Amino acid sequence: MKTTIKLLFVLVALSLSFSSQAQKAKKVKTFAGIITYDITYDGDEIDETTKAQLPTQIVVSMSGNKVRNEQVSAFYSMASISDLEKGSAIILIDAMGMKIAVNQTKEDIEKNKAEADLTDPTIKFVDESKVIAGYKCKKAEVTQGEDIIEVYYTDEIAVPAGMNDNNGFKGINGMLMQYTVVQQGLTMTMTVKEVKKAKVKGGLFVIPDDYEVKTMEELGGMFGG
Repeated sequence: MKTTIKLLFVLVALSLSFSSQAQKAKKVKTFAGIITYDITYDGDEIDETTKAQLPTQIVVSMSGNKVRNEQVSAFYSMASISDLEKGSAIILIDAMGMKIAVNQTKEDIEKNKAEADLTDPTIKFVDESKVIAGYKCKKAEVTQGEDIIEVYYTDEIAVPAGMNDNNGFKGINGMLMQYTVVQQGLTMTMTVKEVKKAKVKGGLFVIPDDYEVKTMEELGGMFGG
């Protein structure tokens, strides 16, 4: 159980880091609908019992310049919501009997960026491609610190400017279709399973009434930060 809670804390930190780099987006006609990723895990610190409690999918809902990334397991649910036009973000956590929301303003995000001293990744575009979920995808190698990550993306799905900055892939112009994130020994590989064009309800991009709003500092104290 302690290992499972530790992994939840890691995923909370990961979701916060995804939203902490949001940038102001241009108003362009972008994809509207739902994109579902399958998740696979690797890491020496994770046993099979713990893996079984982690989410197996991420559901990305997009409408205009708003993007919601949600992952659900039997143990918890978590969503990160970015308003790329305003530069703000929301984290929603439903775990251990608590429903918590963190509302980050543009000013909060800029402060977090400055404190983290983040650097842009180095991207090498590779002359390789493959088809994922029916879309032709191009390959890129993204260097983040000492890690080199293979990314497949498609420019057949229009995304708002700044969207890929959120998860450390600034410079990739298109929808990420397969990519890997490494956090404290946990490797998560996301691969798109389904792309569905649809109108997305606006209620997905706001804080539900039954969530308690906390600051990032309060959340960090609750989760050992």
